[in-house]
Amino acid sequence: MVATGGIGVTALLPTTGPTLFDADRGPTATPPGYAGGLGVLRVGKHAVLTAYPADPGYEGPSEVLGYTGPSTPPRSLGRAWSAAPGADQDSVWLIRPDAPDSCRLQHVSLAGREAGPGQPASCRTQVRVETARGLLITINAGGTDSTDALIDPETGRTIRQHPRILGATGDWLLLDGFTDLSLLDLRDGSTKPLTRPVTSGPPIVVPSREGQVFAVDFVNPSYRGPLQTRDIWVLRPDTQTWDHAPGMPFITDHLKSAGGLDWSEAGDLVLADGVLAAWHPGEPQWRLGEAALPAGQWNGIAVIP
Repeated sequence: MVATGGIGVTALLPTTGPTLFDADRGPTATPPGYAGGLGVLRVGKHAVLTAYPADPGYEGPSEVLGYTGPSTPPRSLGRAWSAAPGADQDSVWLIRPDAPDSCRLQHVSLAGREAGPGQPASCRTQVRVETARGLLITINAGGTDSTDALIDPETGRTIRQHPRILGATGDWLLLDGFTDLSLLDLRDGSTKPLTRPVTSGPPIVVPSREGQVFAVDFVNPSYRGPLQTRDIWVLRPDTQTWDHAPGMPFITDHLKSAGGLDWSEAGDLVLADGVLAAWHPGEPQWRLGEAALPAGQWNGIAVIP
């Protein structure tokens, strides 16, 4: 079930030359000063883009850029191997190169100010998100021996470690096991088992802005065939209950390109899949935007403000 008639959502799309996109009116601006392929990351009410090198043979870090508005050039935050939103919603954590085989973990405001000298870190560390409980990272990202950890970013002390942490929000870590999921309560260290509502591989997990729920998209990308599916659920950690989004699962062409998932300031889950659609958990249907999204190889969205 879907409803049309306007949803009032604006998102930054990482198209080649990013697009500020109104769900109902379509593209409203192409911010200047960005070139080539981009990745997008929402930081609070702001956005940060990663500019990927044009040379496919280049294997170094990428430039991280702070979005400064629809008509002004971006602010460079330096080059980094990975970037993650800070818990203050006005900064990012970066894995910055110091030398060919040496990197550091650096905290940088969206205005470009460095918060201290940083600390040594492996260049293969991927920073993911900071909450009030710590910074979620992946150690040896991309390797067969990778593992996830929640750390104190100021000291590097490991708070919790697990082979696969799917997401962090509030007092909770969502853990992936061999067959089921579980929730780790950081307040007392207890683990609460969860049954997967569907059978699939590792899902896409997007915590809500206020830190109360996880959006969990049990995707099937079907790499060996054309069929792709989404099956979106909302997990409430405090009660360990699942809410199934309306109209799920559904067949899509936008898992690999021209799609994305984010939360709005109003607490709506926003899905980019042909159009922008918004759903507030508990509502009986999605509300659909009226404008078609641009085609292309971009992926990911940042709903702003």
